[in-house]
Amino acid sequence: MIKLIASDIDGTLVPDGTDRIDPRMMDVVSRLKEKGIIFAGASGRQFLSMKRLFNPVWQDIYYITDNGSILRSATTIMKKHVIPRNLLMELIHDAKMLPDCDIMLCGEDAAYCEEYSEMFFWLRDSYKFNINVLGDFETHLTDDIVKMSIYQKDHAEETVSHWFAPKWKDQFNIASAGTMWIDIVEPDADKGSSLRELQKQLGISPEETMVFGDNINDLGMLAAAGESYAIGSARDEVKNAAKHVAPPLSECGETTVLLELLETL
Repeated sequence: MIKLIASDIDGTLVPDGTDRIDPRMMDVVSRLKEKGIIFAGASGRQFLSMKRLFNPVWQDIYYITDNGSILRSATTIMKKHVIPRNLLMELIHDAKMLPDCDIMLCGEDAAYCEEYSEMFFWLRDSYKFNINVLGDFETHLTDDIVKMSIYQKDHAEETVSHWFAPKWKDQFNIASAGTMWIDIVEPDADKGSSLRELQKQLGISPEETMVFGDNINDLGMLAAAGESYAIGSARDEVKNAAKHVAPPLSECGETTVLLELLETL
C-alpha cells in the first residue's frame, strides 16, 4: 500500500515559474492525509515559495527544497547540505564567465542575487521567493548557501555543457531544472537522496512510495520509489525512467492519478 507520495512542482504540478496549481490538489492532499498517506513537495524552490503554493495544507506536508539540499517538515529542518564557502566562491567566479547568465544563491530561508534583473523580478513576483539583492557576493554574502542556480533565458543546459559542467561535475551535483535553470548542489544532495532520508525517518519503504516528476533533477527521486510517474509533458529521459506516464500537466495529470488512487482506497 502507498504510504508516501512525493511530487516535483514546476512542470509537474504548475507551469514553470507560476503558482497556478490545480485547486483540487489541496483537497487531494487532505484526503490522502485522512487515509494515512503523507504528501511531500520536492522542488528547486525554497521553502517559503512552496509554503505559499500549498497554503491551505502547508502544515500537513513535508518539503524537499532547493533541489534536495534541505529536507524539512512544516516546522523542523531534518537534513541540510551546505556548499563549502571556498568552493562556492570559485563556482561564482566561473559562473560569471558564462555568457548572458545570472546567478541566484539559496540559503536556508532566503535567496540572493547581485542586482535587480529579469531573474530577480521573476523569482520575486512569480515564484514568490524571498529574494534579496546583495551587490557583490564576495563582499556582502554572509549566509550559508545550500544551492547555486544559473539562470539563462533560452538555453542554460547547453551553455554550461561546454566547459563549466565538465569542470565541476565530479565535485557537485549539476542538474537541469528546466530550460532556463541549472541547479548546483552538494554531490550527495538531490531529490532522490532527500526522499530516501524521509523514507528512513518515517519508516516507509520504496515500495510504499509513489513519485511524480518531469525533468532531469527528478530522476533520483523516481529511482527511490516503487511507483513512479512521469507527467505526460515530461522529458523523454524521465518518461523512459518512470514506471508509468500520467496525463500531461495541461490536463492536470497528477491530480487525475491521485484521484484514481483515492477511489481505490
